[in-house]
Amino acid sequence: MKKEFIYLFLITAAEGITALLKSDWGLFCHGLLLFTLLGHAAFSYPTDKNSSHLLTSLALVPLIRILTLYAPLYLFHFVQWFFLLSVPLFFASAILIFYQHLNEKDVGLVLKLRQIPSQLAISFTGVPFGVVEYLILEPGPLLEELSFRSLFAPVVIFLVCTGFIEELLFRGIIQHNATKYFSPARHTGILFTTTIFAVMHIGNLSPLDVVFVFLIGCFYAYIKEFTGSIIGVSISHGVTNVVLFLLMPLLWRV
Repeated sequence: MKKEFIYLFLITAAEGITALLKSDWGLFCHGLLLFTLLGHAAFSYPTDKNSSHLLTSLALVPLIRILTLYAPLYLFHFVQWFFLLSVPLFFASAILIFYQHLNEKDVGLVLKLRQIPSQLAISFTGVPFGVVEYLILEPGPLLEELSFRSLFAPVVIFLVCTGFIEELLFRGIIQHNATKYFSPARHTGILFTTTIFAVMHIGNLSPLDVVFVFLIGCFYAYIKEFTGSIIGVSISHGVTNVVLFLLMPLLWRV
């Protein structure tokens, strides 16, 4: 078994421990995973650069959970959590892009003029995705009313701090490294990345949601693979969260 699949299993186990047993134990597991991945990546470089780069990018995954568990988020409104958590993830992603000499094509930060109509169509898939995920999770309302004043800042936060940052991390950095490492079996790299993406939603305590997120992740992954861009999927991801957390909890109960 490739070592990367062992790490996939360990990440899944750490998420399960965090969600189902005790968050402190999960924090310890993710912290151990973070340092193990970085150490393993250091020892793999430069004899196996592709493996080293993938392991380094995988270190962003336990970093996400450590931030959500350790940061004093109780001091802030739920919507503000996403902004606060996105700042260190953005800088970590930027450092990784610089360190691994990735360009905008590698991480999908490209948009050709002829792709604009298709990318817009992809963006709107976030609406049905958000509706379906709301019906699965039924989260409580985060806003008291639907108005431009109450929606503007949260919508921007969800589009940038969840949609863009998470797609840059998963479909941009991790998927690029995974498909390169598993090449020529690029589909293995895509499914590997998508599985990690789905596993990170175990905390929602809904097996159906994990399956649904896996399917969405596959859709996003192959869109990036075939178009070379994460623009449309980033907007779709952000719109999904806007519909899920901001719009549906109020509209569904009207």
